[in-house]
Amino acid sequence: MSNLLKSALEKERRHYSEKLCQIGVYNKEVMNKMTISELRKEYAYFFRSIQNHKKYPYTR
Repeated sequence: MSNLLKSALEKERRHYSEKLCQIGVYNKEVMNKMTISELRKEYAYFFRSIQNHKKYPYTR
């Protein structure tokens, strides 16, 4: 069971890191020091703001 959890956490970390790296928010060094919770929060912050900006580009 622990191997399954470990691989799931690694996959989740890789997903958030790739997405944040694609939009140029952080570099790999900074993201390696962040916890998964921090990566989740940053991902939610940046991707929600991008989606809202696409929906309502003139209200910001």
